[in-house]
Amino acid sequence: MVTGLSAVLLLMACSELGAGTGQISQRIGEITRDPSAQQVDLAKLTSFGWDRVYQFEPGSTRDAICDFIHAGRNVCGRVIRYPAVPADHQALVFALGPQLTHVELHALAHGRLELKQEAGGLPKSRATLRIRRLSLGTAQEQIVLEPQ
Repeated sequence: MVTGLSAVLLLMACSELGAGTGQISQRIGEITRDPSAQQVDLAKLTSFGWDRVYQFEPGSTRDAICDFIHAGRNVCGRVIRYPAVPADHQALVFALGPQLTHVELHALAHGRLELKQEAGGLPKSRATLRIRRLSLGTAQEQIVLEPQ
């Protein structure tokens, strides 16, 4: 059950999930657009406390995210304003201990995150991501971000 304080913190933490591509994703995009970049350190892109991060794939439902963060439908529905993660995004969920600290949408155009979802999330200590550039056989490339 979400208490009043937890509900307020949840609303603050989730606020970016309804606002389109988040600031961390935008910063990841700035790095991955540099052809000489080889890695992205998530810890250096964040100003809030966290010790692990989780990802949700495109199509993940609001209910699945709400269940994961243990939020009631009324609270979570106010901040996650769409029924599922858009097809061109992933959702990032950051936590510190039992506390949710930040949630945002990550644009796949900035690189597909492959965090290999572990039960306890990807620890901050392992959140330096290698940038892999895959040729699609055309002038385009796909960027994949994965733990080193």
